[in-house]
Amino acid sequence: MSATALPTLAPMLAYPADPFSSAEYLYEPKWDGFRCLIYVENNTTQLRSRNGADLTSGFPELAMIHRQIRGAPAILDGEIVIFQGGKEHFHLLLPRMHHRPRLTLRSGDVPALLIVFDLLYSQGKPLLDMPLQDRKTHLVQAVTANEHIIVNGYITQAGEALFDAAVAQGREGIMAKHLHSLYLPGKRSRQWLKIKPLRTTEAVVIGYIPKGNDVFVSLALGQYLPENGPLIYVGNVGTGFTEAIMQEILDDLQPLPLDATHLVQGVPEGYGSMIWVVPRMAVEVRYLEYTPAGSLRHPGYRRQRHDIEPQECVFPAPEV
Repeated sequence: MSATALPTLAPMLAYPADPFSSAEYLYEPKWDGFRCLIYVENNTTQLRSRNGADLTSGFPELAMIHRQIRGAPAILDGEIVIFQGGKEHFHLLLPRMHHRPRLTLRSGDVPALLIVFDLLYSQGKPLLDMPLQDRKTHLVQAVTANEHIIVNGYITQAGEALFDAAVAQGREGIMAKHLHSLYLPGKRSRQWLKIKPLRTTEAVVIGYIPKGNDVFVSLALGQYLPENGPLIYVGNVGTGFTEAIMQEILDDLQPLPLDATHLVQGVPEGYGSMIWVVPRMAVEVRYLEYTPAGSLRHPGYRRQRHDIEPQECVFPAPEV
C-alpha cells in the first residue's frame, strides 16, 4: 500500500440516550438519511455506506465533492439527505439504491445534499486519535460549502434546549458527542449518543404470522447478541403497517423450506402458525423499552432499512 492510499473504514456508532446537557459534550442535529464515509483521493470522490457498499453511482450530484475538500487524500464522515419542503425525506433516498449504474440525475429526482460532521484522514494521515473538538476545527478548514455539501453545525452544553427545538420542528433528534472522544471505526461507543423523541432500534425479520394471502398479523423480530453472538428473538410487531407496506414486505421475504429449522434462540412456544423466513431483512421499529426478559415493549413498525446489514441489528449491551 502506498503512503497516500486510504484504508477502508467502518463508521463509528452511537448508543441511544435520553436528553441531557453537559459542558463536556457537543450537540448537533441528527439527520434522517444514509450514513456514509466519503473517500477523496486522486481527484475522485467515493461514497461508501455503513456496510462498505459503493453509493457513488446513485448520487451523481455528489460525485465531484472532492473539488470542495482540501487536504486530499482524505476521509470524511457524513450523511446523505434529501430535503423537500424544508424537511428531509428518507423514502426519496431509497430509489437511488436500486437503479444502477446511474450517470445523471433522472427526471423528477430531488437533489441530494451531503452533510459532513467528522474528518478522519487529512493529507493521507489519520486523525482518528485526535480529540473530536480538534477534528471539528480541521473539518471546517477542509470543506468549502456549496449546494451539494455543508458542514453540520453544533452547539456545546445546551443539549436539552437543542433536543426540544428538534422535537418542535419534527426532526429526527440530536447527537451528543464527548468533546474529547476519539474516532473508533466500526465501534459503538458511549462517547457518542443518539437522542431521539422516540426510542428506535433495528431488528431482523425472522418470520411472520399470516392473515390471508397478502397481509399478516405481525412480524417476528430478532437481534444478534454483541460480539458476533447468536440471533435471539426480541418480540413481534403488529402495528404501523398499511396493506401496501405489508405487500411490499411480503414480496421481499423468503420463507424457509418446510423441513428447515430456524436458528433463532429464545422463541416462545405457541407460534405454530409462524412462517419462518431467511433473516435478511432489517427493519426499524420504535418501542417503549426492553422488558427484563429481553423483549421489545410496545413495538411499532417504522420502515425497512435497506442501508444496513442484518448483522448490524444488535441487542443492546447493558449499561455499565
